[in-house]
Parts: sequence; C-alpha cells; structure tokens
Amino acid sequence: MKFITLEEHWESQRVNDAAKPYMPAPVNPHKNPDDHSIERFMAKTQRDNTELTSVGEKRLSFMDDNDIQMQILGYGDDSPQNLDPKIAIDLCKMANDDMADAIATNPTRFGGWAALPVGDPEAAAAELERAVKEKGLNGAMIHGYYDGKFFDDPMYEPILAKAEELDVPLYFHPVFIPQEISEHYYEGKGWSELTAFTFAGAGWGWHEDLGVQMIRLILAGVFDRHPKLKIITGHWGEMVPNFLERMDQTIGLTVNLDRSISETYRDNFYITPSGMFFPAQLQLDMTEMGADHLMYSLDYPYNHPKDSAKFLTDSDLSKEDQEKIAYGNAAKMLHLK
Repeated sequence: MKFITLEEHWESQRVNDAAKPYMPAPVNPHKNPDDHSIERFMAKTQRDNTELTSVGEKRLSFMDDNDIQMQILGYGDDSPQNLDPKIAIDLCKMANDDMADAIATNPTRFGGWAALPVGDPEAAAAELERAVKEKGLNGAMIHGYYDGKFFDDPMYEPILAKAEELDVPLYFHPVFIPQEISEHYYEGKGWSELTAFTFAGAGWGWHEDLGVQMIRLILAGVFDRHPKLKIITGHWGEMVPNFLERMDQTIGLTVNLDRSISETYRDNFYITPSGMFFPAQLQLDMTEMGADHLMYSLDYPYNHPKDSAKFLTDSDLSKEDQEKIAYGNAAKMLHLK
C-alpha cells in the first residue's frame, strides 16, 4: 500500500542562516547546578541536521523503505513564522521559494506547507495565496501563535478566510509553551530537570497547549464564520478527541454555536498520528472521527519509526479504511493527481 505522510519536516539552510540573528534565545530550564540530566540527554541524542535540510538520497531511501509515495514537507522547529513581521515576511517568502525549489527536484515524491508571517495577517494571507497559486504548495503549517495571541483572536481572520477561499488546509503544529506556564505546571521537586523539560514539551505540555487552541477556535465561532475551513492536527488530535462528549455536556451548554462542539470538530478537523503508532489511539479516533478524517504522518526526520506501514496494514481496519487513511483522504484534500 502506498502512503502520503503529512507532517514531515524540511528546512532551508539559507533561510536558517538569515534568520539566526533574529531568533529568540532558547529558554534554559537549567536551575539546579547539580542536575546535568538535560545536558547528558542532549549529548546522547544529537541528530544529523543534514536530513532536515535535504530532500536527497537519505530521505528518499527512508521513504522507499516505508512505502511512502509522497511526503508533504513543513518547515521545522526553526520556522521564521513568529519573528517580527519586518523580518518574517521576507524570510517566509524565501522559505516558500526554497521549499518549492526542493519539491521541484522530485515533484512526484514531495509537496509542501507554506510558512506564513502570521504577525502580519494581511501579509500572511497574501503569502498563502502566492505560495499556493504560484509556488504550488498545498496549504500552510502554523507553529503555535504570535505574541501570545491564540488563533481565535480576530487579528488572524485574514489567514483563516484566505485558507477557506483557496480550499487548502492549515496544519497546526505544537511549539514550546511560555516559561511561566512551564514553571507552574511542569516543574517538581521529585523529578529531574530533563523530566520537567519533557513533561512541558513532547511528553504532554505541547499537546495540551495546542489542543486548547483548537478548542478555542471552535468556541470563538471560527467555523460558523468559515464552515469550509479545514484544520489538521497531529499527535492524534492533540488530546481533543478524548473529551468531545464531555465538552458537549459542559461547555456546550454555555455557548451559542451553529453546531455542537463535537459536530464542529468532526466536520472541520482532520487528524494524523505523527508517528505515535498506538493501537488504542487509532481505535479511539476511529470511533470519534471515522476513517474519512484520519490521515498519516511520521514526523520525519525527528522520528524514524521502523516498519511504519505495518501499523496500519496490520490493524483490524478494513482495506477500504486503510486506503483512505494511508493516501486517499490526503490526495482528495490536497487535490493531488
């Protein structure tokens, strides 16, 4: 079976070099001089960044080994999206131009998500249109939010409206959470700084933070105003599917929306696993969303799951549902030939 994977990362070295002077300094959670757990972990897990900046032999070999016909590339953790628009507008254009050039080296194997300068929503909407219509990209990947403003803020309306108009999805990706939230929720005396760092990040905090933002979109009436807007999230929906019925039962009684929270979510949201190949999550999201709203992703090159195709092909799902999730839904949404 062939696969189209939707949360696979690539970066332009040219853009990274140009953006480096403007990137915020990384938050250093190291407070205890006797705790070297983060330092030791980082030393053991240094990754080969050449995979991230290349669409060459190594990436293609991985794809071939895992039956991946096409990767849809999104800018990695160093996306210029959230820089000051005075910087971000030009860098995002450069990133999208470079991504289009990378895709052009093998257009049957790669597609791409645009990077948008979201701090200037009008410019971001214009760049989304350019990236889709002129550069052939498939939508946009959004990393978190700008200047503390979640995407339910009215300032982002031009981006949401343009994505709906162009009939392209927005793929929302988690980012590091604010330090004050991390300190309040995720630090403790009973565990190491590495545990706190991971708890606040890929272990829990990133996903809860993005899940909250997705619920905020619904509560703010974004999908009443934009009923055809398509949103994709990874990591099995960033915790949201687990609580759809509970939200209907509680928050749903307090808001005036055209559809219930769960109906809106099931109509407008699509989910991928991001390489989290857990059978229980697949069963839950099949129950809550159905096969028509599930797609596939591995989170390459941050994640290198072995035999990734087998997770789906060895499942109890019907062949028809497997094919929808593996490639059919993505091909339809992204208008792939």
